[in-house]
Amino acid sequence: MAAEMLVVRRTAGRRAAIDALARRIVGPITGLMPNLGFHTRPRHGTRVVITTGDLTGVHHLTGGSPAKPGSHHIGAAAVTMDDALIRTLAESIERYGHYAFPAHHRFAFAARADLDGPSLAPVELFDDEQFADPDFLFDPYDPDAPLGWWRMAALTGGPDLCVPAQSTLVGYPPRLAEDEPWLHAAVTTGSATHTDPARALLSAIQELVQLDATMGHWHTATRSARITFDQRTEALAGLIARYWDRRAPYPEFHLLPSPDLPGFTVACLIRPAGDVGPAVSVGLGADTSLTSAMHKALLEGTTLTTIPEEEPSPGDELFLDLEANVSHYARPENAHVVEDRFARCDAVRASDLPPDRGDDVRTTVRRYVTAFRATGKRLLYGDLTTPDVRRLGFHVLRVWSPDTLPLCLPGAPTGRHPRYRDYGGYSNTRPHPYP
Repeated sequence: MAAEMLVVRRTAGRRAAIDALARRIVGPITGLMPNLGFHTRPRHGTRVVITTGDLTGVHHLTGGSPAKPGSHHIGAAAVTMDDALIRTLAESIERYGHYAFPAHHRFAFAARADLDGPSLAPVELFDDEQFADPDFLFDPYDPDAPLGWWRMAALTGGPDLCVPAQSTLVGYPPRLAEDEPWLHAAVTTGSATHTDPARALLSAIQELVQLDATMGHWHTATRSARITFDQRTEALAGLIARYWDRRAPYPEFHLLPSPDLPGFTVACLIRPAGDVGPAVSVGLGADTSLTSAMHKALLEGTTLTTIPEEEPSPGDELFLDLEANVSHYARPENAHVVEDRFARCDAVRASDLPPDRGDDVRTTVRRYVTAFRATGKRLLYGDLTTPDVRRLGFHVLRVWSPDTLPLCLPGAPTGRHPRYRDYGGYSNTRPHPYP
Protein backbone atom coordinates (compact mmCIF):
# COMPACT_ATOMS: atom_id res chain seq x y z
CA MET A 1 0.00 0.00 0.00
CA ALA A 2 2.87 2.41 0.61
CA ALA A 3 3.49 2.69 -3.11
CA GLU A 4 0.05 4.20 -3.65
CA MET A 5 0.82 7.09 -1.31
CA LEU A 6 4.18 8.06 -2.80
CA VAL A 7 4.42 11.48 -4.40
CA VAL A 8 5.52 10.81 -7.97
CA ARG A 9 8.16 13.21 -9.25
CA ARG A 10 6.92 14.95 -12.38
CA THR A 11 8.72 14.31 -15.63
CA ALA A 12 9.31 16.70 -18.49
CA GLY A 13 7.28 14.49 -20.83
CA ARG A 14 4.23 14.40 -18.57
CA ARG A 15 4.35 18.13 -17.91
CA ALA A 16 4.64 18.83 -21.64
CA ALA A 17 1.60 16.64 -22.35
CA ILE A 18 -0.45 18.39 -19.64
CA ASP A 19 0.61 21.82 -20.90
CA ALA A 20 -0.36 20.86 -24.45
CA LEU A 21 -3.77 19.67 -23.27
CA ALA A 22 -4.28 22.86 -21.25
CA ARG A 23 -3.50 24.99 -24.31
CA ARG A 24 -6.27 23.19 -26.21
CA ILE A 25 -8.83 23.32 -23.39
CA VAL A 26 -8.30 26.68 -21.67
CA GLY A 27 -9.37 29.83 -23.53
CA PRO A 28 -11.98 32.53 -22.92
CA ILE A 29 -13.53 32.30 -26.39
CA THR A 30 -13.12 28.81 -27.84
CA GLY A 31 -11.81 26.82 -24.88
CA LEU A 32 -13.86 24.44 -22.78
CA MET A 33 -12.69 26.50 -19.79
CA PRO A 34 -12.23 30.28 -19.84
CA ASN A 35 -9.39 30.10 -17.31
CA LEU A 36 -7.79 28.07 -14.55
CA GLY A 37 -7.77 29.28 -10.96
CA PHE A 38 -5.27 28.48 -8.21
CA HIS A 39 -5.89 28.89 -4.51
CA THR A 40 -3.16 30.37 -2.37
CA ARG A 41 -2.59 29.08 1.15
CA PRO A 42 -1.41 30.55 4.42
CA ARG A 43 2.30 30.23 5.08
CA HIS A 44 1.83 27.41 7.58
CA GLY A 45 -1.28 25.86 6.02
CA THR A 46 -1.87 22.61 4.19
CA ARG A 47 0.74 22.28 1.43
CA VAL A 48 -1.35 21.03 -1.47
CA VAL A 49 -2.16 22.51 -4.87
CA ILE A 50 -5.84 23.39 -5.33
CA THR A 51 -7.11 24.31 -8.79
CA THR A 52 -10.57 25.45 -9.89
CA GLY A 53 -12.34 26.18 -13.13
CA ASP A 54 -15.59 26.87 -14.93
CA LEU A 55 -17.03 26.08 -18.34
CA THR A 56 -17.05 28.50 -21.26
CA GLY A 57 -20.54 29.51 -22.34
CA VAL A 58 -22.30 26.14 -22.09
CA HIS A 59 -25.51 28.01 -21.22
CA HIS A 60 -25.72 28.82 -24.94
CA LEU A 61 -26.17 25.09 -25.59
CA THR A 62 -29.17 24.87 -23.27
CA GLY A 63 -30.73 28.29 -23.78
CA GLY A 64 -30.26 29.05 -20.09
CA SER A 65 -28.64 31.80 -18.09
CA PRO A 66 -24.90 31.93 -17.39
CA ALA A 67 -23.90 29.86 -14.38
CA LYS A 68 -22.44 31.69 -11.43
CA PRO A 69 -18.71 31.12 -10.86
CA GLY A 70 -17.97 27.79 -9.23
CA SER A 71 -21.38 26.25 -9.81
CA HIS A 72 -20.02 23.60 -12.19
CA HIS A 73 -18.00 22.21 -9.24
CA ILE A 74 -14.79 21.85 -11.25
CA GLY A 75 -11.58 21.62 -9.26
CA ALA A 76 -9.07 19.34 -7.62
CA ALA A 77 -6.53 19.11 -4.83
CA ALA A 78 -3.24 17.25 -5.11
CA VAL A 79 0.23 17.35 -3.65
CA THR A 80 1.74 17.99 -7.09
CA MET A 81 0.88 20.61 -9.69
CA ASP A 82 0.65 18.03 -12.47
CA ASP A 83 -1.96 15.93 -10.67
CA ALA A 84 -4.09 18.94 -9.75
CA LEU A 85 -3.99 20.23 -13.33
CA ILE A 86 -4.83 16.98 -15.10
CA ARG A 87 -7.69 16.25 -12.72
CA THR A 88 -9.18 19.69 -13.24
CA LEU A 89 -8.78 19.56 -17.01
CA ALA A 90 -10.36 16.09 -17.12
CA GLU A 91 -13.22 17.19 -14.90
CA SER A 92 -13.95 20.10 -17.22
CA ILE A 93 -14.16 17.64 -20.14
CA GLU A 94 -16.58 15.47 -18.17
CA ARG A 95 -18.83 18.42 -17.30
CA TYR A 96 -18.68 19.67 -20.89
CA GLY A 97 -19.83 16.27 -22.15
CA HIS A 98 -23.05 16.62 -20.16
CA TYR A 99 -23.87 19.78 -22.12
CA ALA A 100 -22.39 19.08 -25.54
CA PHE A 101 -23.93 15.61 -25.94
CA PRO A 102 -27.55 16.80 -25.50
CA ALA A 103 -26.92 19.68 -27.89
CA HIS A 104 -26.06 17.22 -30.68
CA HIS A 105 -28.32 14.28 -29.81
CA ARG A 106 -31.85 13.72 -31.10
CA PHE A 107 -34.08 12.71 -28.21
CA ALA A 108 -37.39 10.94 -28.53
CA PHE A 109 -40.07 13.25 -27.12
CA ALA A 110 -43.19 11.29 -26.24
CA ALA A 111 -45.26 9.76 -23.50
CA ARG A 112 -43.79 6.48 -22.35
CA ALA A 113 -46.59 4.42 -23.91
CA ASP A 114 -45.75 5.90 -27.32
CA LEU A 115 -42.07 4.94 -27.30
CA ASP A 116 -40.67 2.41 -29.73
CA GLY A 117 -38.99 -0.24 -27.59
CA PRO A 118 -38.53 -1.00 -23.88
CA SER A 119 -38.21 1.86 -21.42
CA LEU A 120 -37.91 2.66 -17.72
CA ALA A 121 -40.61 4.60 -15.93
CA PRO A 122 -39.33 7.40 -13.69
CA VAL A 123 -38.92 6.41 -10.04
CA GLU A 124 -41.35 8.16 -7.70
CA LEU A 125 -39.12 10.17 -5.37
CA PHE A 126 -41.27 12.76 -3.58
CA ASP A 127 -44.37 12.67 -1.38
CA ASP A 128 -47.65 14.59 -1.54
CA GLU A 129 -46.55 17.02 1.16
CA GLN A 130 -43.56 18.07 -0.93
CA PHE A 131 -45.67 18.55 -4.05
CA ALA A 132 -48.14 20.67 -2.05
CA ASP A 133 -45.41 23.15 -1.09
CA PRO A 134 -45.67 26.19 -3.42
CA ASP A 135 -41.87 26.60 -3.34
CA PHE A 136 -41.23 23.02 -4.44
CA LEU A 137 -39.53 22.88 -7.84
CA PHE A 138 -40.65 19.54 -9.18
CA ASP A 139 -43.75 17.99 -10.72
CA PRO A 140 -45.31 14.57 -10.15
CA TYR A 141 -44.88 12.02 -12.90
CA ASP A 142 -47.80 11.84 -15.32
CA PRO A 143 -47.68 8.73 -17.57
CA ASP A 144 -49.49 10.64 -20.30
CA ALA A 145 -47.10 13.59 -20.28
CA PRO A 146 -44.29 13.74 -22.84
CA LEU A 147 -40.69 13.33 -21.75
CA GLY A 148 -37.36 13.47 -23.53
CA TRP A 149 -35.84 9.96 -23.80
CA TRP A 150 -32.55 8.42 -24.92
CA ARG A 151 -31.26 4.86 -25.07
CA MET A 152 -28.75 3.47 -22.61
CA ALA A 153 -27.16 0.03 -22.76
CA ALA A 154 -27.96 -2.42 -19.97
CA LEU A 155 -24.64 -3.60 -18.52
CA THR A 156 -26.50 -6.07 -16.31
CA GLY A 157 -28.12 -7.78 -19.30
CA GLY A 158 -31.18 -7.40 -21.44
CA PRO A 159 -32.09 -4.94 -24.19
CA ASP A 160 -31.14 -1.29 -24.39
CA LEU A 161 -33.62 0.86 -22.50
CA CYS A 162 -35.07 4.31 -23.07
CA VAL A 163 -34.57 6.42 -19.95
CA PRO A 164 -35.64 10.00 -19.15
CA ALA A 165 -32.98 12.41 -20.38
CA GLN A 166 -33.64 14.81 -17.52
CA SER A 167 -32.72 12.07 -15.02
CA THR A 168 -29.32 11.40 -16.55
CA LEU A 169 -28.04 14.50 -18.37
CA VAL A 170 -27.37 17.82 -16.65
CA GLY A 171 -27.40 19.59 -20.01
CA TYR A 172 -30.91 18.44 -20.95
CA PRO A 173 -33.40 21.15 -19.92
CA PRO A 174 -36.98 19.86 -19.57
CA ARG A 175 -39.18 21.23 -22.35
CA LEU A 176 -41.58 22.96 -19.99
CA ALA A 177 -43.22 24.98 -22.77
CA GLU A 178 -44.22 21.65 -24.37
CA ASP A 179 -45.72 20.28 -21.13
CA GLU A 180 -42.76 18.14 -20.11
CA PRO A 181 -42.88 17.90 -16.30
CA TRP A 182 -39.70 18.56 -14.34
CA LEU A 183 -39.37 15.40 -12.26
CA HIS A 184 -36.07 16.01 -10.44
CA ALA A 185 -32.61 17.49 -10.95
CA ALA A 186 -29.86 15.57 -12.72
CA VAL A 187 -26.27 15.57 -11.45
CA THR A 188 -22.99 14.61 -13.06
CA THR A 189 -22.13 12.05 -10.35
CA GLY A 190 -21.96 8.70 -12.10
CA SER A 191 -20.02 10.03 -15.07
CA ALA A 192 -16.28 10.12 -15.66
CA THR A 193 -13.68 10.86 -18.29
CA HIS A 194 -10.36 9.23 -19.10
CA THR A 195 -8.14 8.42 -22.05
CA ASP A 196 -8.87 4.74 -21.30
CA PRO A 197 -12.63 4.01 -21.59
CA ALA A 198 -12.37 1.09 -19.15
CA ARG A 199 -10.94 3.38 -16.47
CA ALA A 200 -13.63 5.96 -17.17
CA LEU A 201 -16.29 3.28 -16.79
CA LEU A 202 -14.82 2.07 -13.50
CA SER A 203 -14.67 5.59 -12.07
CA ALA A 204 -18.26 6.27 -13.11
CA ILE A 205 -19.52 3.08 -11.46
CA GLN A 206 -17.60 3.81 -8.27
CA GLU A 207 -19.15 7.28 -8.13
CA LEU A 208 -22.60 5.74 -8.42
CA VAL A 209 -21.89 3.31 -5.58
CA GLN A 210 -20.37 6.13 -3.51
CA LEU A 211 -23.46 8.27 -3.96
CA ASP A 212 -25.78 5.44 -2.96
CA ALA A 213 -23.88 4.81 0.29
CA THR A 214 -23.59 8.53 1.02
CA MET A 215 -27.30 9.29 0.68
CA GLY A 216 -28.14 6.01 2.42
CA HIS A 217 -26.05 7.07 5.39
CA TRP A 218 -27.20 10.69 5.68
CA HIS A 219 -30.94 10.19 5.35
CA THR A 220 -31.26 7.07 7.54
CA ALA A 221 -30.07 5.91 10.94
CA THR A 222 -27.27 3.80 9.40
CA ARG A 223 -24.14 4.08 11.51
CA SER A 224 -20.80 4.83 9.91
CA ALA A 225 -17.53 3.23 11.01
CA ARG A 226 -14.90 5.74 12.18
CA ILE A 227 -11.59 4.38 10.92
CA THR A 228 -8.76 4.14 13.43
CA PHE A 229 -5.30 4.37 11.86
CA ASP A 230 -2.90 1.43 12.22
CA GLN A 231 -0.25 -0.30 10.11
CA ARG A 232 -2.66 -0.54 7.16
CA THR A 233 -2.81 3.25 6.92
CA GLU A 234 0.85 4.07 7.64
CA ALA A 235 1.50 5.44 4.15
CA LEU A 236 -1.53 7.72 4.27
CA ALA A 237 -0.56 8.89 7.75
CA GLY A 238 2.87 9.81 6.42
CA LEU A 239 1.33 11.82 3.60
CA ILE A 240 -0.92 13.70 6.02
CA ALA A 241 1.99 14.41 8.36
CA ARG A 242 4.06 15.82 5.52
CA TYR A 243 1.51 17.92 3.63
CA TRP A 244 -1.48 18.69 5.85
CA ASP A 245 -1.72 21.44 8.46
CA ARG A 246 -0.43 19.99 11.73
CA ARG A 247 -2.12 22.75 13.73
CA ALA A 248 -5.58 21.61 12.64
CA PRO A 249 -7.52 18.65 14.07
CA TYR A 250 -6.50 15.41 12.40
CA PRO A 251 -8.72 14.48 9.41
CA GLU A 252 -11.45 12.09 10.52
CA PHE A 253 -12.37 9.20 8.23
CA HIS A 254 -15.65 7.27 8.24
CA LEU A 255 -16.56 4.18 6.24
CA LEU A 256 -20.09 4.55 4.87
CA PRO A 257 -21.40 0.99 4.52
CA SER A 258 -23.37 -0.33 1.57
CA PRO A 259 -25.90 -3.11 2.22
CA ASP A 260 -24.91 -5.09 -0.85
CA LEU A 261 -22.44 -3.36 -3.22
CA PRO A 262 -18.66 -3.89 -3.17
CA GLY A 263 -15.81 -1.51 -2.46
CA PHE A 264 -15.20 1.15 0.16
CA THR A 265 -17.02 4.48 0.37
CA VAL A 266 -15.27 6.87 2.75
CA ALA A 267 -16.18 10.30 4.11
CA CYS A 268 -13.42 12.57 5.40
CA LEU A 269 -14.24 15.36 7.86
CA ILE A 270 -11.78 18.24 7.81
CA ARG A 271 -11.82 20.95 10.45
CA PRO A 272 -9.75 24.15 10.47
CA ALA A 273 -6.90 25.35 12.64
CA GLY A 274 -8.53 28.13 14.64
CA ASP A 275 -11.52 29.97 13.22
CA VAL A 276 -10.30 30.52 9.65
CA GLY A 277 -12.10 28.45 7.02
CA PRO A 278 -15.19 26.24 7.05
CA ALA A 279 -16.08 24.79 10.44
CA VAL A 280 -16.33 21.38 8.79
CA SER A 281 -15.88 20.09 5.24
CA VAL A 282 -16.85 16.59 4.14
CA GLY A 283 -15.07 14.93 1.23
CA LEU A 284 -15.99 11.61 -0.34
CA GLY A 285 -14.02 8.84 -1.99
CA ALA A 286 -14.73 5.34 -3.30
CA ASP A 287 -12.38 2.55 -4.33
CA THR A 288 -11.72 -1.17 -3.89
CA SER A 289 -8.63 -0.16 -1.87
CA LEU A 290 -9.39 1.29 1.56
CA THR A 291 -6.50 3.75 1.66
CA SER A 292 -7.16 4.86 -1.92
CA ALA A 293 -10.76 5.65 -0.98
CA MET A 294 -9.51 7.52 2.10
CA HIS A 295 -7.00 9.45 0.00
CA LYS A 296 -9.68 10.49 -2.49
CA ALA A 297 -11.96 11.63 0.33
CA LEU A 298 -9.11 13.59 1.92
CA LEU A 299 -8.36 15.43 -1.33
CA GLU A 300 -12.01 16.25 -1.99
CA GLY A 301 -12.52 17.48 1.55
CA THR A 302 -9.43 19.66 1.21
CA THR A 303 -10.80 21.18 -2.00
CA LEU A 304 -14.01 22.11 -0.17
CA THR A 305 -12.08 24.03 2.48
CA THR A 306 -11.46 26.74 -0.13
CA ILE A 307 -15.13 27.58 -0.66
CA PRO A 308 -15.43 31.30 0.16
CA GLU A 309 -17.55 32.38 3.08
CA GLU A 310 -20.60 34.18 1.71
CA GLU A 311 -23.59 35.86 3.23
CA PRO A 312 -26.85 33.96 2.66
CA SER A 313 -28.80 35.00 -0.44
CA PRO A 314 -32.59 35.09 -0.76
CA GLY A 315 -33.83 31.56 -1.33
CA ASP A 316 -30.77 29.87 0.19
CA GLU A 317 -32.89 28.67 3.09
CA LEU A 318 -34.78 26.43 0.65
CA PHE A 319 -31.55 24.55 -0.22
CA LEU A 320 -32.53 24.09 -3.84
CA ASP A 321 -29.00 24.04 -5.19
CA LEU A 322 -25.75 22.30 -4.26
CA GLU A 323 -23.93 25.37 -2.96
CA ALA A 324 -26.12 26.89 -0.23
CA ASN A 325 -25.98 23.69 1.82
CA VAL A 326 -22.17 23.61 1.79
CA SER A 327 -21.97 27.26 2.85
CA HIS A 328 -24.63 26.68 5.52
CA TYR A 329 -22.77 23.85 7.24
CA ALA A 330 -19.45 25.68 6.90
CA ARG A 331 -20.67 28.20 9.49
CA PRO A 332 -19.82 27.29 13.09
CA GLU A 333 -23.40 27.75 14.27
CA ASN A 334 -24.63 25.08 11.81
CA ALA A 335 -21.74 22.62 11.69
CA HIS A 336 -23.07 20.72 14.69
CA VAL A 337 -25.66 19.03 12.43
CA VAL A 338 -22.87 17.35 10.45
CA GLU A 339 -20.87 16.64 13.61
CA ASP A 340 -23.89 15.04 15.30
CA ARG A 341 -24.67 12.83 12.30
CA PHE A 342 -21.14 11.45 12.11
CA ALA A 343 -20.92 11.10 15.90
CA ARG A 344 -23.41 8.23 15.59
CA CYS A 345 -20.74 5.76 14.56
CA ASP A 346 -18.74 2.74 15.61
CA ALA A 347 -14.94 2.78 15.80
CA VAL A 348 -13.04 0.19 13.77
CA ARG A 349 -9.34 -0.41 13.13
CA ALA A 350 -8.38 -0.13 9.49
CA SER A 351 -6.86 -3.62 9.57
CA ASP A 352 -10.15 -5.09 10.77
CA LEU A 353 -12.00 -3.94 7.66
CA PRO A 354 -12.28 -6.24 4.61
CA PRO A 355 -9.10 -6.66 2.55
CA ASP A 356 -8.40 -4.64 -0.57
CA ARG A 357 -9.00 -6.07 -4.01
CA GLY A 358 -6.01 -5.83 -6.34
CA ASP A 359 -7.79 -6.82 -9.56
CA ASP A 360 -7.09 -5.12 -12.88
CA VAL A 361 -9.50 -2.47 -14.17
CA ARG A 362 -11.64 -4.69 -16.38
CA THR A 363 -11.95 -7.41 -13.73
CA THR A 364 -13.02 -4.79 -11.20
CA VAL A 365 -15.66 -3.44 -13.59
CA ARG A 366 -17.02 -6.96 -14.07
CA ARG A 367 -17.11 -7.44 -10.30
CA TYR A 368 -19.24 -4.33 -9.84
CA VAL A 369 -21.56 -5.30 -12.69
CA THR A 370 -21.97 -8.79 -11.22
CA ALA A 371 -22.87 -7.28 -7.84
CA PHE A 372 -25.54 -5.08 -9.41
CA ARG A 373 -26.98 -8.04 -11.29
CA ALA A 374 -26.88 -10.39 -8.28
CA THR A 375 -28.78 -7.92 -6.10
CA GLY A 376 -31.47 -7.22 -8.70
CA LYS A 377 -30.25 -3.76 -9.67
CA ARG A 378 -30.15 -2.46 -13.20
CA LEU A 379 -26.97 -0.70 -14.33
CA LEU A 380 -27.15 1.32 -17.53
CA TYR A 381 -24.40 2.84 -19.62
CA GLY A 382 -24.21 5.68 -22.13
CA ASP A 383 -21.34 7.21 -24.10
CA LEU A 384 -21.32 11.04 -23.97
CA THR A 385 -18.14 11.38 -26.03
CA THR A 386 -18.61 14.05 -28.69
CA PRO A 387 -16.29 14.41 -31.72
CA ASP A 388 -14.37 17.33 -30.20
CA VAL A 389 -13.80 15.42 -26.96
CA ARG A 390 -12.63 12.39 -28.95
CA ARG A 391 -10.10 14.59 -30.76
CA LEU A 392 -8.70 15.53 -27.35
CA GLY A 393 -8.11 11.81 -26.76
CA PHE A 394 -10.74 11.38 -24.03
CA HIS A 395 -13.91 9.39 -23.45
CA VAL A 396 -16.85 10.65 -21.36
CA LEU A 397 -18.99 7.81 -20.02
CA ARG A 398 -22.20 7.86 -18.02
CA VAL A 399 -23.68 5.13 -15.83
CA TRP A 400 -27.02 5.28 -14.08
CA SER A 401 -29.26 3.01 -12.06
CA PRO A 402 -32.87 3.59 -11.07
CA ASP A 403 -32.24 1.20 -8.17
CA THR A 404 -29.58 3.21 -6.31
CA LEU A 405 -30.01 6.50 -4.48
CA PRO A 406 -29.50 9.71 -6.47
CA LEU A 407 -27.89 12.88 -5.17
CA CYS A 408 -30.89 15.03 -4.37
CA LEU A 409 -31.06 18.77 -3.97
CA PRO A 410 -30.63 19.23 -0.21
CA GLY A 411 -34.04 20.86 0.17
CA ALA A 412 -35.79 18.20 -1.93
CA PRO A 413 -34.91 14.84 -0.34
CA THR A 414 -36.01 11.79 -2.31
CA GLY A 415 -37.54 9.99 0.67
CA ARG A 416 -39.90 7.81 -1.38
CA HIS A 417 -37.09 6.02 -3.19
CA PRO A 418 -37.47 2.31 -2.34
CA ARG A 419 -33.71 1.88 -1.93
CA TYR A 420 -33.89 3.59 1.49
CA ARG A 421 -35.51 0.44 2.86
CA ASP A 422 -32.20 -1.40 2.37
CA TYR A 423 -30.61 1.15 4.71
CA GLY A 424 -33.25 0.72 7.40
CA GLY A 425 -35.72 3.30 6.16
CA TYR A 426 -35.70 7.02 5.40
CA SER A 427 -35.72 9.07 8.61
CA ASN A 428 -33.38 12.09 8.54
CA THR A 429 -35.00 15.01 6.72
CA ARG A 430 -32.19 17.53 7.26
CA PRO A 431 -30.48 18.86 4.12
CA HIS A 432 -27.34 16.93 3.29
CA PRO A 433 -23.93 18.70 3.26
CA TYR A 434 -22.61 17.46 -0.10
CA PRO A 435 -21.93 19.54 -3.25
